[in-house]
Amino acid sequence: MSANRITHSNEISDSINITNIEKYGRYFDIGMYYQKSQNFRIRGKEKLEFALLNAVRFGFVSPVVCGEIWQTQRHKTLASLNKMVADGFLISVNTSRIIDGRIYVPSYNGANYAKELMRVDFSFRSTSEPIQQVNRNSIMHDAILSYVIASGIHNCDFNGNHKPLWQAVATEMEFKRLYPSNDVKNVDAVALLNNNQVAAIEIEHSYKRKEQHQASLLKFRNAILGKHKLYDKVFLVVASDKIHRDTQRFYEQLLQEMPSRYDKKSRQPLLTEDEAQQLQERIVFRTKFIDGINKLFYS
Repeated sequence: MSANRITHSNEISDSINITNIEKYGRYFDIGMYYQKSQNFRIRGKEKLEFALLNAVRFGFVSPVVCGEIWQTQRHKTLASLNKMVADGFLISVNTSRIIDGRIYVPSYNGANYAKELMRVDFSFRSTSEPIQQVNRNSIMHDAILSYVIASGIHNCDFNGNHKPLWQAVATEMEFKRLYPSNDVKNVDAVALLNNNQVAAIEIEHSYKRKEQHQASLLKFRNAILGKHKLYDKVFLVVASDKIHRDTQRFYEQLLQEMPSRYDKKSRQPLLTEDEAQQLQERIVFRTKFIDGINKLFYS
């Protein structure tokens, strides 16, 4: 089995292989595209809805991401977000965990507005300390994730024509609501692709041990090839060239080795040759976002 066949960059199959798309239906129905109106008043409403949907679905919204999608300078981006704070929809939170120094979390009124937009009910608990509404250790990761998701939805070709990489998403929080079992690997998001396939999206922005990647591969195997398919493929979105090389090297090694290694309890191979081959084809390294991630979050 050749180790160099892990799918890379933009090599995506055009075959249609819908998994359990209806399971994600209510989340895939939520529109996340920011349509910049020429009308100033309508544009303000569009910005509010974009900010609220992102704040609720990812736990917070970052000015960095808003500015990139709205194509507005920092002071104008903050002015728009601070107006949403003044209107009672968002709460500003200072944090050193992100380059911009602040994030915005939904208020009670903002969460209720988002529920109306989404037509999906969810529990919301405000806290006396708004920073407690988010996992502080994952702020950078989640901000990068929201940027990747939004950029994929708003992607354009070289001529400026809208050409999304995916049509809709379900976020990690939403995925957990659908699949709360510890046996299911939580993924950062799942996306509905243009060919109606469903792809899991995983952000790789830090180095991991080989054992961690092996555990992920086994759970990817269960989700992609198991009896109840959760998604058709996996997009590994890497945050740097070095992380890309490191992660790809481990995956190639593991997919070569695991069919020859045996589980101590079952005495069966960790992966069959066929499973390893299929995972090679269905795990896609996406390098498209490296420049944007580094410019927005690490410069």
